[in-house]
Amino acid sequence: MNSADIKRSARDSGADLVGIAPVERLGYLPETADPRTFAPGTRSVIVVGHRIMRGTLRGIEEGTSFFNTYGCFGLNWMQDQFLARTVYELCCAIEREGFEASPLLGKDIAGNSFVPDINAYAHAAGLGSVGKGGFFLTPEYGHRQRFGVIFTTLELEGDEVIECDFCKDCNACMEACPLEAYKDGKLDLEYCKICRNGAFAVADSCEKVDRCAASCGRACMIALEDKVGNRFAARFRKRSIWQRGLSGSSVTAGNQFTGGVCPKKFESK
Repeated sequence: MNSADIKRSARDSGADLVGIAPVERLGYLPETADPRTFAPGTRSVIVVGHRIMRGTLRGIEEGTSFFNTYGCFGLNWMQDQFLARTVYELCCAIEREGFEASPLLGKDIAGNSFVPDINAYAHAAGLGSVGKGGFFLTPEYGHRQRFGVIFTTLELEGDEVIECDFCKDCNACMEACPLEAYKDGKLDLEYCKICRNGAFAVADSCEKVDRCAASCGRACMIALEDKVGNRFAARFRKRSIWQRGLSGSSVTAGNQFTGGVCPKKFESK
């Protein structure tokens, strides 16, 4: 079973992205994140990704649905069901060949001595890099993907490491933040934890706040519409934006509702 077989099997199991890194590339990580701490016999790290469909962000963009579509299809079900299934099936395929395969998602469970660094694994596997706004960016989807990881004793040829240059001369994500969470180019997650513009606190995730659908994430996606491989016939943003400040009240004229104010039924969300 070689790298081409792995990629074919991953895509057959639903992966949109798949990359491979020799474990030695990750030797710079602290012991708590080094794959060999989790699985001492690890020779290769396989990273698989599922795209986050652009349509799952539509309800938040329009101010009509904050949890149903994105919360399920873009976040919770995406990771815990769809992505987990792909990782599981690929692990089974590897273990049928007689090599151990340890499945992993981006979880940080209290009490565990091992804390995975999903972005580091994805970068080492040649899938992209972290941009200035803190999002992991891939050439295919920008920030719209989630990753699962496999540590395996199977020795595989690694992919070339790449650096995405999407952020050159772009500050779209920073400029879109209504809470001014970016200070001197650095993100203060304490603001993100109380953001009410599409951010989601995720207790057991390595990324404590999911910002993919937030003001910053949607601004990043819009800035990359003509740069990523996954393009659409129509632009994502159809009207002026809406934004909420720290109190939850509207701070920017926006969406389709009368007066451009975020509807009161969402003020408590």
